[in-house]
Amino acid sequence: MLANFEQRDSCGKMGVWAGGYRNLHNLPHWHLECELICADSGEVTVSHSNTPYHLSQGNCAFINSGEIHYIKAAEDSITGIIMFDASLLTDISPRGFQLMSPILSYTSDVFEVYKALKKELREKKPFHDMKANCLVTSLMIDIFRRESLSEPKKSRDSSAVLSYKNLLAEIEEKCSYITFEDACSFMGLSKPYFSKFFKNISGMTFSQYLNIIRLEKAIQLLNHNDRNLSVTEIASLCGFDTIRHFNRVFKDITGFSPRQLPRDYILTSHSIKSIKHNFNPTLPCSELLNI
Repeated sequence: MLANFEQRDSCGKMGVWAGGYRNLHNLPHWHLECELICADSGEVTVSHSNTPYHLSQGNCAFINSGEIHYIKAAEDSITGIIMFDASLLTDISPRGFQLMSPILSYTSDVFEVYKALKKELREKKPFHDMKANCLVTSLMIDIFRRESLSEPKKSRDSSAVLSYKNLLAEIEEKCSYITFEDACSFMGLSKPYFSKFFKNISGMTFSQYLNIIRLEKAIQLLNHNDRNLSVTEIASLCGFDTIRHFNRVFKDITGFSPRQLPRDYILTSHSIKSIKHNFNPTLPCSELLNI
């Protein structure tokens, strides 16, 4: 189910995971874990709280727990990801100090820890969970020592971003009939401003996002067609005005026609084991590399 909150199963009881992707591209989302994003090769765009940042090879970004973001890598770029339990930062910075910028100035240690974590999680030697936790803790201490910090904010979300989160839930619930005008009204924004705001924070237009949500619903109906609905009926139930429009969007996003869809096809590719009944923002073009 496409939504805006991603719940991951972290690797190990200490809550640390590390892995790499080729062509990483995901939808706007947030999660409870903290995330370090490393441009291992090529170019990567990271949107953080409505601001896009462009990472070149060797650059890194930090996303705190609960912050809306998306990642869009250039073709054949490799992106490394480290995710860890947010409680670790509470121990490091009990007063809640935050990084001034999501872009890190000192990155060599991040890549060293990234490689060490992948090795620990691959080999799974005794106490590898504790070792992984220690590696991340030491890294974040160094980051907080070196980077500029700011006083804790009273609220991590601006009213606009909070409304945006609520809008994504509204789109999920009413995807078959919600309109662009409805979304503008929900946000209390003019059409031009809403269009620009949504594109900046989502990395795609409202209609592109809505098509993905509708297509997810259509794929679920095709996979579990207990009512023996026709493709035309499914298209209509999911909000597509014509079967021609439905077929075009379906082929553009999945690469298949509705009738050629492989059995039990899933629109999003699971990036970490055992994610069930939760939103996974990673799109099918992304390739999870072997640790």
